[in-house]
Amino acid sequence: MDSDQDIARRLIAIREHYGLLQTEFADALNIAKNTLNAFERAKRPLTLETAKRIRDRYGVSIDWLLNGDVGQPGHDLVVKMGPAPKIGADQKKDKDTRKQRKVS
Repeated sequence: MDSDQDIARRLIAIREHYGLLQTEFADALNIAKNTLNAFERAKRPLTLETAKRIRDRYGVSIDWLLNGDVGQPGHDLVVKMGPAPKIGADQKKDKDTRKQRKVS
């Protein structure tokens, strides 16, 4: 994991990208403004729970948020790709289900 200062810079970048004040960003994440301020000043480590909220609300990869890793596909690409393709046992399971439905 990157230093708290690196994570703080990414938090600020997300907030500023969306044009939010600290109060608005904190409200959106359901945390206190002073907690967000401590995260952004690297006085307190970002919690996994808050990182998950940022991921869910803003589509930011936790890998990027915590590590600066840009190797993961972005949110828009993942949404465009859709769910993971079914392979192996999943396909067999679907075929078995279809056979049962036809018999019924």
